[in-house]
Amino acid sequence: MYITFLLCLIAAVSILSGARATGVIAGFVTIVVIGGLLVHHMTDQLPISL
Repeated sequence: MYITFLLCLIAAVSILSGARATGVIAGFVTIVVIGGLLVHHMTDQLPISL
């Protein structure tokens, strides 16, 4: 989850500093990473041991 915070921070700083294209790309990469993590955690088997 730290990678999503870092990517979102990079997007925000890029947009605020004037590099809109870089910020938009970083924003889309953040969305893709969040989606990938969601799919990964939804399809992961629960590690239940007795």
